[in-house]
Amino acid sequence: MTSGNGKTHKFNSWKVVPYLVVAPCLVIYLVFFYIAAVQGATFSFTDWNGISAVKNYIGFGNYVDAFNSEYLRMTLKFTVIFALMVLVLTNVLGLFLAVLLDKKIRGVNFFRGVYFFPAVMSTLTIAYIFNQIDYRLITLLGDTIGNSTLSAGLFSSATWAPYLVGLTQVWQSFPITMVIFLAGLQGVPEDILEAARIDGASSRQIFWRVKMPMIVPSLMINLVNNTKTGITAFDIVMGTTAGGPGGATYSFAMYMYIKYSKQEVGYACAIAMIMAIIFGVIATLQIIYMRSKEVEL
Repeated sequence: MTSGNGKTHKFNSWKVVPYLVVAPCLVIYLVFFYIAAVQGATFSFTDWNGISAVKNYIGFGNYVDAFNSEYLRMTLKFTVIFALMVLVLTNVLGLFLAVLLDKKIRGVNFFRGVYFFPAVMSTLTIAYIFNQIDYRLITLLGDTIGNSTLSAGLFSSATWAPYLVGLTQVWQSFPITMVIFLAGLQGVPEDILEAARIDGASSRQIFWRVKMPMIVPSLMINLVNNTKTGITAFDIVMGTTAGGPGGATYSFAMYMYIKYSKQEVGYACAIAMIMAIIFGVIATLQIIYMRSKEVEL
């Protein structure tokens, strides 16, 4: 190719390759995420049943019905309990194990593999395992000590089921959280740690004043990921309680699924939008706050 000034420019086909690789992924993401999200938001203002070609515009009718629903209040109550458990326990346990596994001890890679094992199991498998623990062990313990609540199983208790579902999710979620924290800890420059030791800083001071400020990006990722898990949970709930007993473990996704299965697609989309807005607001606040705490090297 010759330009106006007489110079010849060779076309480098390799420069196009990255765009060709990214383009299909971008198209898929656009179609199945952004376009679907816009359609879902549109459907939330209609009475569409998912089958009929007719979609009557009803404004905020679905949202008004949702906020007046007792099931949404139950959903919000469960989500608060579940999300807080996942957010707090997963990050605390993940950070604790990451600190232990960051030490140079014999067999550390073996222990890393052991602790990471729950992450490679399917969510439904983990849910069934905890179901069996509740059905076999907890009920047996209840019969042994004469406790009627334990004898019936904690998943059968409207009071205790949300907490046991939360613990089930924590058991699956902490390995990924642990790995992200471990990567952050191993990324802290050794010369900075050595300088702190020379200055007489104790191990506790090094952790809280040197390491923690420098793994804020890891903490931010884990906070957002675990918040998302806590608010959008579905498969762990479906595998353990299916929303029961009596709706005590209705998550947003479970509530949305039930409405969708009843052909109340417009209403289900409204629930999805409420869920997305709640997560979006919380995640944005988390990111803004954690960004303000980041330390630049």
